Amino acid sequence: MEKMDAWERRTVVYRRLFHKYPEPGWLTFFATIFIAEHLEKAGFKVLVGREILKDEKRMDPPTEEETALWEQRAVKLAIEQGIAEDKVATWITRMDHRTGIVAILDTKREGKTKAFRFDMDALTVAESMDVDRVPVKEQFVSQYQGVCHACGHDGHMALGLTFAEYLAEQVKQKQHGNLEHCVENQVKQHGRSIDCVDRTSAGEVISNGNVSKFNETIADLSGSVAGKICGRYMFIFQPAEEGVRGAFAFRHQWNFGKIDELYCCHIGFAPEDTFVAGAKGFLATSKFDVTFTGKSAHAGLAPERGRNALLAAAKATMDMQVFPRPKTGITRLNVGKMEAGEARNTIPAHAKMIVETRGETGELNTYMKEQALSCIERAAKEYGVTYEVQFQGESVSAASDEALSQKVLAVAKSTGCFLDYMLTKDFGASDDGAVFMDMVEQQSGKAVYMLLGTRIRGLHHESVFDFDESVLDKGFTLYKNIHECM
Repeated sequence: MEKMDAWERRTVVYRRLFHKYPEPGWLTFFATIFIAEHLEKAGFKVLVGREILKDEKRMDPPTEEETALWEQRAVKLAIEQGIAEDKVATWITRMDHRTGIVAILDTKREGKTKAFRFDMDALTVAESMDVDRVPVKEQFVSQYQGVCHACGHDGHMALGLTFAEYLAEQVKQKQHGNLEHCVENQVKQHGRSIDCVDRTSAGEVISNGNVSKFNETIADLSGSVAGKICGRYMFIFQPAEEGVRGAFAFRHQWNFGKIDELYCCHIGFAPEDTFVAGAKGFLATSKFDVTFTGKSAHAGLAPERGRNALLAAAKATMDMQVFPRPKTGITRLNVGKMEAGEARNTIPAHAKMIVETRGETGELNTYMKEQALSCIERAAKEYGVTYEVQFQGESVSAASDEALSQKVLAVAKSTGCFLDYMLTKDFGASDDGAVFMDMVEQQSGKAVYMLLGTRIRGLHHESVFDFDESVLDKGFTLYKNIHECM
């Protein structure tokens, strides 16, 4: 128990470090260095930055100035955290102005490829300094003005790193004890068990609840399973989830190969102290910026000489609100921001609007996107201006695999970590973890997206957002048992 407490404490320490030094979008340089260094020491083969994102296909990339600023911050902080200066320099060189990690642990034993995906990026939201908030009281509030972790990604990274280090230790030790502990725990506490091994003989012994005979059966495994330590384990630490940019770039720029099982998770989005084994109802979405270019003119002397970009943007915005919507299925459209004009007495020659569409299915989202683009084209023609559309984010619809969700649910119940358990629940929003889920399912693999319900303050993306750190203990226990029992 003392050792488990140490693992759980490690998760909290990591979470508070990532929370204190948040990094937005594609700029997760410190988190990439810190996690990559720890995973390499643990025995993983680690790929970072440009080694994954070989081409410039990132949507909405940062400027060179932004990249340089966050790289400099990351280097200084990584050295302060005890990483050798030459190692930091090596990681920066290998990253080559890109972030993110794919880490692989190959047991050299035949088995499945299991992947675990965790998002990394913070939001450009100023964190609340209310004195009764835990990050303020415990002094791990964001140190970067206007940037904070308000969606739980700090907790996701902490869970992923701690679980990866734990898993690597198990592989090194090649212990059988974890499997026996899994069986004993389930039989003693629940009067039943989950088949933690693939061998029929062992499965029969376990299913009968006869733990005393388990040691006789375990010898037959001959180290080929070693407590389910077999196959390949892949850990994906993905930047730029906010705005659904990162997964699309990862999927299309690096060959992940065949993944048999993919596990994603999110803190929250479920009732307090409730575990959801496999979320569904992820909305497909498209994010794009539209720039209108007209012609300036004096608004008093010769307005007819101008071409009003502001009016074109306004016309497009209003038309988007009234085009026919499908009668079935969820659809969404939002113009989140508009900027236009130069001066009070000048016909506006420039306008910019940022738009998103969503749909319950890919087809519904495509319909919404095409209708929005038609509104933009018609408005531009009507006001005699030109326009340019730049796509900034993309994600697909997805649902967790039911069979794998059933197995995850059984494992979660065996831990007793949560008060309530659900097989599935509509996510009701977009998350580009769905891109990885779709990728795996397209290759006949299975994917689940788990929700870890806990007490939260505020709502996701709000400046006061925070979560009860006890969910980190529960999440680590869950991942540990998924490894041992599936």
